[in-house]
Amino acid sequence: MDDRMPRYISLHGLGCLPKPAFVALCKKTFADTGARVLRVSAGQIAGKMLIEFEAESQDAARGWLAGAKLAPLWLMRVDYESRDGTVEDL
Repeated sequence: MDDRMPRYISLHGLGCLPKPAFVALCKKTFADTGARVLRVSAGQIAGKMLIEFEAESQDAARGWLAGAKLAPLWLMRVDYESRDGTVEDL
């Protein structure tokens, strides 16, 4: 039996957040409970941040983001993934 939680990706606007503040945000995000953060990626020029994480449901994902004061521009559940051309159901 597969006990993985659903995976989500959220997009956030950063504005002109300096790197030390981004480092602090990453540390806080990974330490928060309620979701299992897998990766945080940011584009300084684009002023955007992606958070890839696992949560029990979309409601739990939205609740975790709200509790962490992370307002997403969008939130997407990941259903499929490919790393080598083959598609895996998540």
